[in-house]
Amino acid sequence: MADRATQVVNFYETTLSGLLASAGTSATVATSPGVNASLGDEDTWFYLVIDPDNSGNREVVVVKTSSGTSFSLIERDLENDYAGSPPDHQSGTTVRMAVLAQHIDDQNDRITAKESSLTTDFNNLETTLTNTIDTALASKPSLGLVIALS
Repeated sequence: MADRATQVVNFYETTLSGLLASAGTSATVATSPGVNASLGDEDTWFYLVIDPDNSGNREVVVVKTSSGTSFSLIERDLENDYAGSPPDHQSGTTVRMAVLAQHIDDQNDRITAKESSLTTDFNNLETTLTNTIDTALASKPSLGLVIALS
């Protein structure tokens, strides 16, 4: 997945206002989720489930660009259930925001990235402190101190 903090809105559910054809990447819904997605900022994207109560037609998507009730860039078939050819979804089809495995994967990736960054920062700090102490001890040999960092 990705190191991003996608948006989640509690209890958001709406319906499609028109056909979302198999090859379609834009849609209009009856009500806005109250958040907008911007292509340049992955932290604003949001996941939706189209036709969530129909296991034969259910589809997980990520909305990458939106304004109000217009979703203009939708990445489809995230779970690859339809081998890249997602189904048509008719006007009136339920669209729901739900917490998905993708949310958890994204957060785990964010934690991993932060952990890696902190490890690098700590290692750099340890090197800097060691060099500073070595330099200080070298300039004051009469102190007779031995400091070990482990």
